[in-house]
Amino acid sequence: MIRVLLLILMIQCAITAAVYWPQEHLAAENPGEALLSVAAETVTRISIADAQGAEVELLRTPAGWTLPELAGLSADSAQVDRLLKAITEVRHGFPVASSVPARQRFEVADYHYQRRIRLSTAEGEESTVFLGTAPAFQQVHARHANRDPIYSLPFSAFDAPANAGGWLDRTLLRVADPQRVRGDGFQLTREGNRWQSATGASPEPRELEALLLGLANLQVDGVADEDQRRQLSARQPAFSLATGDAEGERQLAFYTLEDKQFVRDARYDLFFTLSAYDFDRLRTLDVDRLNGGP
Repeated sequence: MIRVLLLILMIQCAITAAVYWPQEHLAAENPGEALLSVAAETVTRISIADAQGAEVELLRTPAGWTLPELAGLSADSAQVDRLLKAITEVRHGFPVASSVPARQRFEVADYHYQRRIRLSTAEGEESTVFLGTAPAFQQVHARHANRDPIYSLPFSAFDAPANAGGWLDRTLLRVADPQRVRGDGFQLTREGNRWQSATGASPEPRELEALLLGLANLQVDGVADEDQRRQLSARQPAFSLATGDAEGERQLAFYTLEDKQFVRDARYDLFFTLSAYDFDRLRTLDVDRLNGGP
């Protein structure tokens, strides 16, 4: 009886191997390939959707990657490059799975995914990739929409958000080399390498440095939503700054709303969110010292 049971068990194991092994074996494509055989420089459009139905589009222009949803504002080019490199250049290694049930388990199925990324080229070619669960830190399961193998890539789905604010160029509003700065109670002008106030006095060096660093390192975190935008439009700014440089004049108005900080550049019909740190280091400047006082 024991021999018969062992024989039955061996037969069952052989049948299981015959059914499942060929599928996984055939799925082991060349481990030296990238997930997509598309040259990153030929991609002109990227569409990213998530499981909740949110979607964002990025377009390549002669000036760089832009966000049509935000009136063509600049996207973070380094962030876009990281995404394209992960799916068009990084060698994926051997697949971790290839069965249909695995697609759902790793959330890379056509109907169940964390991110759906579509790349389009100028020639009209389209490719789709699904990003799913994370097997480890800064790793993500990924699958080409037209293929079975599922791979682990050195990337994170959180680095491919499905909202425009998540792709915005964080340095969009920075003022790197101003020649004039005007704020509430002070006005500074640069002549050569020397800054002076409206009265001709020299601003206190450390306070001047704090002002210039605050402008040069100003970073936005995202964009105010519609409800925030309506409320901010009816409010007066907490403070304002005007700057002038080789590119022209800039008007920056800073706001607070429900313990959050915002800034509006007169060039754009948007309110941008920013950190409390960036907000406070410009708001707490000592006007007397900027005017040359003790």
